[in-house]
Parts: sequence; C-alpha cells; structure tokens
Amino acid sequence: MGLFNSVQGVNQTIGAASSVFGAISAANSAINTISETAGSFADLGATDNLRSIGLPTAGEAVGDIMSAVATFGGGDAPSNDWRVRLSLPKWPSFRKSPVLKPLTEAGGCIFPYTPAITITQSTNYNSTSPVHNNYAFNAFKNSDPGSISIVAPMYCEDSAQALYWIAMLHYLRSTSKMFSGNDPKAGNPPPIVNLNAYGNFVFKNVPVVITGFTVALEKDCDYIGCNVVGSAASAIAGVADNLGGLADTFGLDIISDLSGTIGQVAGLLGAFGIGGSTSGGVTHVPTKSTFTVTLKPSYSRQTVRKFSLDQFVTGGYMSGSTGFV
Repeated sequence: MGLFNSVQGVNQTIGAASSVFGAISAANSAINTISETAGSFADLGATDNLRSIGLPTAGEAVGDIMSAVATFGGGDAPSNDWRVRLSLPKWPSFRKSPVLKPLTEAGGCIFPYTPAITITQSTNYNSTSPVHNNYAFNAFKNSDPGSISIVAPMYCEDSAQALYWIAMLHYLRSTSKMFSGNDPKAGNPPPIVNLNAYGNFVFKNVPVVITGFTVALEKDCDYIGCNVVGSAASAIAGVADNLGGLADTFGLDIISDLSGTIGQVAGLLGAFGIGGSTSGGVTHVPTKSTFTVTLKPSYSRQTVRKFSLDQFVTGGYMSGSTGFV
C-alpha cells in the first residue's frame, strides 16, 4: 500500500509538470500586470514626485526646473540623460524576465529620486625603512579605483511604482549571483553591468560589479499590495526539484532522470526568456524605503593593458566605452 501511494504521488507530480508545460503554450494569454502598468512610469510628473516626499500639491516646480524632474521611464539613455542608471545584463533571461519588465521598459535600473553617491579612490605604496635613516622610501604599488556607494531613497504611491520597487530588488539580487546548476553558462561569475550618471566626466559606461546592497523594510510606514507575475520556466524548475526529491526518497532512477531532463529544459527556457508568465500572487512593498548599493569598478586585463595616462588626463576616455575612473 505504501508503494502504491508513492507511485500515485509521482503520477500526480508528473501531471503537475504537464499542466505547467501547458501553461507555456498559453503564454500569450497569460495576465501580465507589469506590461500594463510599466508605461505609467514614463508619465510621472512633478506633482507625483513631490507628493511622494510629502510636499504639498502647491509646491510643484515651475519653469525650467521642470526639466530636472526625476522619472522612472526613458528607454535607452540619450546623450543628455544625467540620471543614475545601472544597465541590464545582455543575457536574454534578464532582458525577457517578466519580473524585470519595469526595468526593461525604463532602459535599465534607474534610481528615480536623486541618490547620494560616495566615490572612494586610493593609491597604494610599499614603504621601505632602511636602518640608520630618518625617512622611509615609498615605492608605488598600484592605484585602486575603490568602491562606489549609492544611497537611494524610494517612494511608492501606487501599484505601478510598487512593481518598479520589486523589479529593483529582484535586479540587485540577480546581479549578485553566479551562474550555476542547469544554467547554460554554469560556472560564470555574476554579470558585469555599466554605471552611467551625471554626464561623461562623472560616470560614463563604467563597468561595475555589485558587491553588496541593503534595503530596510521599516515598521513605521504603510505597505502597498500589488499583483506580480513570475516565469513559467521557474515553475517547471520547481516541479523538477520536487521530482528529484521523490527520486532521492524512493531510489527510483527513472524519476531522477526525468527530473534532470525537466530541469535542463527549464534552465534553457529561462535563459532565453521562453516559457511565458504565470501569476506570482500579491506582494507588499513599503511606501518609503532606502536602497544602499555598493559597486566595484571591474576592468578586463586587455582593457587595462591599453590604458594611457596621457589620454586619460586629456579626457580621451570620457566619451568612450572603457569607463575608466
């Protein structure tokens, strides 16, 4: 009787896998809340932004100041866009993720409210102190571009802004993890992204890795609920994990093989943004929070070998793609 129940449970799990695969074929008809609301970010005006930080409606900016109003939208960064922006990795799963759709629509992870940025840089020397000498000799070792710290406030008034908040959190979590498991690029480190902010002579296409981030879910603010969509490929991967657990429990090799195959298919679907979307349920986000992100400039050996101080001093790198700081 116990073996019969076990086999029956396996059949139910396989049936669940079939239903998830069926969801893929119906992806075009799935509910996509993000795609319906992401466009509203580009239309945020001064009133919404001022209300988000508690200023009265009569305090809107006027005249030329209106051109400096922060927005969520914007697409690819134009030459005169000075907002703080982290690019999306070029790997298809980042570009096609339904959870990251608000960032895709905005043209990257844009901090909609002006953040505080701290730049650190150091030059390192090895000190040699010979005996019977009043002074040490300093030998140059290297120059370190240091870390870049971004402290960004975030205010949410409606479900559209809440979805953007969720996308930012998911983006920071995703870019802090390596490729592993069933990933086609398993073994590769977390992706490198580009930082742009305040024009060519501040941050222009600076390649950075995210070394850490924090966001506090405070108890003294309201929370907004919003409907979020997830990836059907992730649901398939969840079914594969359940099958793998059954295989380990009952020692059934055929189930283990099936689990591995489904997991590989799910990995490929997710990597190339295939598999449609499925409901992720309601998520609640704070109306007021602060993201603190730490970045580290990261350059390839080939790029560093071609570095010229003369070219750097004269501003030769400021409008290119090398991103030297």
